[in-house]
Amino acid sequence: MSERASGSAARRRPPLSHGPVPGTDEPLAVVLLAHADPAQVHRLIGALPGVPVFLHCDARTPPPVFHAMTTGLPARVTVVDRVRTALASWSLVQAELTGLRAAVRAVRARHVVVLSGACYPLVSVDDLVRELAVWQGRSWITNLPLPLDRWSTPRHPDGGLWRLNRRYLTRGDAVLHLRGVPLRWPWPRAIPAELQLRAGGHWKIYSGVHARLLLDLVDRRPDLLRFWRTTLIPEETFVPTMLASPALAGADALPPCDAGPWYIDWPGSPDGHHPPWLTTAHLDHLKAARWAPPLTPAAPPDPTGTRRLFARKFRSSDPAVLDRIDAELR
Repeated sequence: MSERASGSAARRRPPLSHGPVPGTDEPLAVVLLAHADPAQVHRLIGALPGVPVFLHCDARTPPPVFHAMTTGLPARVTVVDRVRTALASWSLVQAELTGLRAAVRAVRARHVVVLSGACYPLVSVDDLVRELAVWQGRSWITNLPLPLDRWSTPRHPDGGLWRLNRRYLTRGDAVLHLRGVPLRWPWPRAIPAELQLRAGGHWKIYSGVHARLLLDLVDRRPDLLRFWRTTLIPEETFVPTMLASPALAGADALPPCDAGPWYIDWPGSPDGHHPPWLTTAHLDHLKAARWAPPLTPAAPPDPTGTRRLFARKFRSSDPAVLDRIDAELR
């Protein structure tokens, strides 16, 4: 079973550009998930010269914004089928899988980077390709075993297992909420025995091997997809768990890694869930992140002292920080 779109919410339309020549060997491809700020999206694409980009624009995005986002794109950009997404729901995973499948069908990339429209590279494309060369055949995906202390809450002090061991109520691959509280069945359920649960983030760098493996699992295991569709915030658990479970990934299973390739100002988040926009006030931190020693697959993970290749969040209304990044870091 190929992954399905979220009912009538997925709007199918042909690509707005020709995209790369099918079957081309590429060192890098990008799946770009965006919903707003066309100017920022265009700047991000321009900062990745020569890289095939597979752009997903949320089906909830108003038509004028979608038109602005997808007009004037270079031929290396393919606009993929649109999914209507909702926070903390399978629809976000579905959007990523849609872009990932388009990328795998179109090019043979050694690595596929999943970016948001608010991301930006801290290094040039040449430096990015050189940095990832040592990751040949390996993904750079933050993943840590669950339960994880920092995923506990006062109401659910179980290290994040509450996201998975209850069945959440959904409609169209979106979790239903009442007064901001996600709705779920009151009794616990069994987690599939094959899964070694991992915590991660939405933004990641797949190896070509792992990208194809994940899509193969999506096609072959509808039973596991039924489980994941009724979990909470699956974009932070589905991919790292599927690829870190030896029963599914075999010898290619991900080892734990707490050193991701993104700089995000989590300490500056007012609520611990929404990091702040980055400005020139963050420039010293961005410089330190860009010039830190590189991480290699064989090195012990250091979540604070290794190089970051990307950062988020940025917006077009404050371009000064991106101008400085282009001039001083890239």
